Amino acid sequence: MITRIIPDIAPEDVAVIANEIEADDGVISKETQVDGRVTLIAQYPGDPPPEEPPAPGVGEFAWMPIARGEIGTKETPQNNLRITQYFTATDLGPQPETVPWCSAFVNWCVTQANHRGSRSALARSWLGWGRDAGAFLPGCIVVLSRGAPPQGHVGFYVGMDGNNVRLLGGNQHDAVNYASFPAVAVLGRRIP
Repeated sequence: MITRIIPDIAPEDVAVIANEIEADDGVISKETQVDGRVTLIAQYPGDPPPEEPPAPGVGEFAWMPIARGEIGTKETPQNNLRITQYFTATDLGPQPETVPWCSAFVNWCVTQANHRGSRSALARSWLGWGRDAGAFLPGCIVVLSRGAPPQGHVGFYVGMDGNNVRLLGGNQHDAVNYASFPAVAVLGRRIP
């Protein structure tokens, strides 16, 4: 299954985009954002594109194997404790999965790899962490816009999917998985 997440859609544009997704055999779910705009989650049959290998001379960040090991964690009664554990890497402390947890997941992975994270549950907090990567590097932390500030999304870069950036992240359709987002939503690329 291939997942594409398209945030910040004006309500009047939803039908046109939904028709295009359905024409490509996609199944759609939608979430209304706090600001009234819409996020569409499109799922298409087939295998996701493979991760891009690291660029020559660039090693893998230590948090990537940790993040990959969490793939499949979902918002279910069996995984509530795991998602709560992600929040222990933030200043919020343990929280339920009803609190947006993409930044908690990134903080947890980075901390498990013996780095200091942003300690914040806000995705945009990563814009002030580390330094600008200058380009998309495999495993760099990518911050996306999603609605009005302070809303956002954060995950680990794994490649491009057409005009979309592919991330390994948490709270991507309520799970840890790979998902694609419009590259125009990228606010920053961060490395230690």
